Amino acid sequence: MALYLGTFFVLLGGIAYLFYTLSYSYYLDDSRHKMQLYAHNLSSKIIFAHMNKRPLDLAKVIQKAPFHVTLFDKDGAILSGNMIQDANLSKPFSLLQNMVLLVDKSTFGHLGVDKMLIGDDHFFQKIDTAKHRIILILLLAYLIVSVSGYFLARLFIQPMQMRRIWMDNFIKESTHELNTPIAALLMSVDAKKEHKDRHDERIKISAKRISDIYKDLTYLFLQDGVSAKTQSLDVGKVCEEQVRHLVALASIKKITITQKYENPLIVHLDKESLIRLLSNLLSNAVKYNKSGGKIEVSLKDNRLSISDTGIGIAKEKQEEIYTRFYRATDQSGGFGLGLNIVDKICKQYHIKIDMHSTLGEGTSFTLTF
Repeated sequence: MALYLGTFFVLLGGIAYLFYTLSYSYYLDDSRHKMQLYAHNLSSKIIFAHMNKRPLDLAKVIQKAPFHVTLFDKDGAILSGNMIQDANLSKPFSLLQNMVLLVDKSTFGHLGVDKMLIGDDHFFQKIDTAKHRIILILLLAYLIVSVSGYFLARLFIQPMQMRRIWMDNFIKESTHELNTPIAALLMSVDAKKEHKDRHDERIKISAKRISDIYKDLTYLFLQDGVSAKTQSLDVGKVCEEQVRHLVALASIKKITITQKYENPLIVHLDKESLIRLLSNLLSNAVKYNKSGGKIEVSLKDNRLSISDTGIGIAKEKQEEIYTRFYRATDQSGGFGLGLNIVDKICKQYHIKIDMHSTLGEGTSFTLTF
């Protein structure tokens, strides 16, 4: 839309400039033609009066002229009229700042008149009027095209918007449908308690993964426009709780998780937002870690750091990691939602997030509350 309007404005500006130059040339030629015609008529009167020896009041004739007229003798002295300041009598046609000047010598010295200086001050008034009209027409045309372009753009984009709305509604409805079987599956596995075997544990891990995806989708698509309920939360305790949920998954990859909380950190956040923030960072540390790797969680003062010894992120891809649906690697499954949610929550609650990563060595995220 912006490119379309910009291109049109440049094109319209070029047309307006050409029209202005044509108008300038037209009014200048018209002014010169009228002054020359007047000069010939005045010259004819002077010559006719001189040849027929009739008196001619030059001052009275000049007073009725539609232009500024000054008559000079052969020595350059003024016979009648007022001298126009900065007038160049050596040029037959010239432009001053506010006047067009014409020097005519067609009297041939009759009645002592050697040359006539004629000035037209209407030319620049006409040019200013034409300039204002061009600017006004340019603005009106741009406004009309902008309004028309806006409505046409909305008309063309409407099918895509409807498609997007349909997709959003589909995601919202499907996430609702997923919640019930996921909850039933987790409850069924937990009900076995001490009778659970390793297969049950794998079922629980998979169900928990589906549950996390469901919660991510719910957070992104169902909480838009819903006011969050903030409360006092201990970051360390919430983090410990999320780590417990990942212990089973981490044990499959033989990942060691160490936690160090030097002091309690109380923050005022929406609990679900804090859980989504920590859960996504911790689950990524597990998913993209190496077999037998390590995860270190540390809390000191108002900073929480989550570091892993995983695959790391290439430097050229680090700027895009918070973009929705962007995935820096295909090594592990995912939809590219986790870090987008992390970034969204950090911006919403003014949490500073720093990321340091080295490809093949690991990644560290630091949250400053």
